[in-house]
Amino acid sequence: MTRLAESVAVAPRFARSANLERDAARLEPLEGYVVTARALDVVERIAGAAATGRAGGAWSLTGPYGSGKSSLGLLLDAAFGPPGEARRIATALIGDASDSVGRLVAEAHERHRTGERGFGRGLVTARRESLSRTVLRALDSAARRAYGAPPPRNALAQLTA
Repeated sequence: MTRLAESVAVAPRFARSANLERDAARLEPLEGYVVTARALDVVERIAGAAATGRAGGAWSLTGPYGSGKSSLGLLLDAAFGPPGEARRIATALIGDASDSVGRLVAEAHERHRTGERGFGRGLVTARRESLSRTVLRALDSAARRAYGAPPPRNALAQLTA
């Protein structure tokens, strides 16, 4: 008798949960990602807000454990990030799911002239800490990803000396 385990295998991408901080620079979380109707709605809302020129925003994804929040966050991070393979994969996934939403992402990059550098993106997972600390971690993450390591504390003093 054949056992189920001999006939069915779980793709490695689904064997562990996504983690924003760990997986932000990796392509594997995007491979095989399925853009669901709910995910497409979120991308459309964010891209639509950016494409119409409204001031920046902060977005929070909430939902039960295992519902795909982090994977969606990684898709968004790639789609709005700098040019490269991750953005190419993410925008192809979005465009395949909806031409109009794919165009909105492109329009958002055009509107803000972020085609060459991407948007500033601060990804954090909330912890048991104050909201201000979480926001500071997000800003630090965005700055480090955009500009590299921060200058030393005495950098300004060295420039003015």
